[in-house]
Amino acid sequence: MTARWITASVAMFVFAAAAFAQAPKPADPKKEDTKTVKGQLPPNWKALGLTDKQVQEVYKIQSKYNDEIDSLEAKIKELKEKSKKDQLEVLTAEQKKRLEEILKEKAGTGDKKDK
Repeated sequence: MTARWITASVAMFVFAAAAFAQAPKPADPKKEDTKTVKGQLPPNWKALGLTDKQVQEVYKIQSKYNDEIDSLEAKIKELKEKSKKDQLEVLTAEQKKRLEEILKEKAGTGDKKDK
């Protein structure tokens, strides 16, 4: 009976240690402030003698806007593709065929220049 008790205690200890090791640690607000952000200063800004705090502020601003800029650029790409598709719908089947021939001719010409 003692061996079972020891085995059960050891097993409980192992499970408790594993659970504790996987538990997320609470965020330390002081560490948030010291977290460094990576980025790139605009041209000629290195010559301004910025403090580390100023550099980090610039990087944080860039990070803040980059996500929105990326989203808008994706939207622009989507709108350009939709515009092109809608424009092609204006053409007749014969015009689409002719456009395809023209594009193939131009692509063939480009290949000859490269060689």
